[in-house]
Amino acid sequence: MLAAGLVALASRTAAQVASVCPTTDVCFKLNIPENTASSGNGDIFFQLSAPATYNWVALGQGSSMSGANIFVVYTAGNGNVTISPRLGTGHSMPQFNSDAQVALLEGSGVSNGKMVANVRCSSCNSWSGGSASFSGSNGNWIYATKQSGGAQDTTSQSANIDEHDNQSTFQWSYANAKGGNSVNPLVNAGSSGSGNTSGGSGGATTSCVPRQAGAVGTGTATKGTTTGGSSRATSTKSVDQDDDSSYGRSTTSPSGWTRPTARPTGNSWEGNDKRASLEERQTINYCDENDPSNTGFTPVASDGGDNSQKMLIAHGVLGALAFVIFFPAGAIAIRLASFTGVVWFHAAFQAFAYIVYIASFGLGVYIAGEEDYLSEAHPIIGIVVLVVLFFQPILGLLHHVMYKKHHARTAWSHLHLWLGRVAITLGIINGGLGLQLANDAPRAGYIAYGVIAGVVWLVWVAAIALGEKRRTRAAKDAHLANAGHPAAGHYAPKENGT
Repeated sequence: MLAAGLVALASRTAAQVASVCPTTDVCFKLNIPENTASSGNGDIFFQLSAPATYNWVALGQGSSMSGANIFVVYTAGNGNVTISPRLGTGHSMPQFNSDAQVALLEGSGVSNGKMVANVRCSSCNSWSGGSASFSGSNGNWIYATKQSGGAQDTTSQSANIDEHDNQSTFQWSYANAKGGNSVNPLVNAGSSGSGNTSGGSGGATTSCVPRQAGAVGTGTATKGTTTGGSSRATSTKSVDQDDDSSYGRSTTSPSGWTRPTARPTGNSWEGNDKRASLEERQTINYCDENDPSNTGFTPVASDGGDNSQKMLIAHGVLGALAFVIFFPAGAIAIRLASFTGVVWFHAAFQAFAYIVYIASFGLGVYIAGEEDYLSEAHPIIGIVVLVVLFFQPILGLLHHVMYKKHHARTAWSHLHLWLGRVAITLGIINGGLGLQLANDAPRAGYIAYGVIAGVVWLVWVAAIALGEKRRTRAAKDAHLANAGHPAAGHYAPKENGT
């Protein structure tokens, strides 16, 4: 019995827990067990800690949101938290990943204004869209928070979450995270080594622990574990309960603690006297007792997310200008205007609109490639429209030449007219699909685009109908007057009746 206790205590002591705190309120911890570190794959343990008033906090593996293995934590209500594994897909809400093998462990819950999730991940070495090895010296991680909006208070792992208001990519050093084989090195344990994140040159370190007041949580190794309970401890000292006979899982609750919402797995204790003989009390170095200016967090390319967002906004604005303003305006002018040279004004204006769209298209292709969107309807329609519009100047020139020759519309005329109408309509619709794909615009943005684009499209269609009516009337008047067809072949109804 004494030998078993010494073995368990040695395992606990050897566990390395690295900590990083991007802000004074948000901290993450990581342990890579010895077996995982030596083989490169296996279980890892990490902790997320943030104010319980936050809408959510997330930690993810990867260098960008696209393709990242993300773990979102939010309050579940009644002092519990929910862990929601998700797959990053770029500038859209990450979707729940039912294949992830994660479990909340003891210590998870809400206490003293903090939500804490102690997580065991058994599938973090590989996921759909990426992989990671834990035998190296460091790894790329991302984090994000949503401070506003209030607590989620839901047990749904697929709950809708609003866009983050704070995020960054960072490189986490594994040097101080490797060691030990405890089944829960995070509960009530100070960092064995100071965590380090770097942007290539290293950063400051921290070995503090977010205050969690001995919260007790749930834990199983199977999929679908969603919530962890919380309770309040009566001491700021930790109680080590690891034991070989129970695989380190305590199945009894110390006096004054409430039971977890789901009992941890493992063999039961034979008696409280065994547990008492293995207690190890140690003083915890809480983060709120330290100088918050030195948190050991140095982001990698911290403005990358901002640049990506700027490109996304520029893509949307340029595309909207092209199809909601410029293309319809040029088409309306050729239908209703009658000044000399209106045809060349139309051609120049549509060419300008096409250049604006090319700029939007270039940004869109880059974003789609980075975020793996090329198979979505929005970029596919964008490519089709670009190709169609490329031939419009050629078709327009053929229409103009053939009209001058035959004094009537030809097949080239109808092809030019109808391809243009289809392209503009598709472009307007595709703008809405782009907003839907980005999934980060406020509801008012969707409504505003829909109303403005809809009104412009109706005005454009009305201009087409009015222009055709004028053309028909002009042709009839010309026939009655036995007048010849104009040589210019212009579209404008008052001049030529096209």
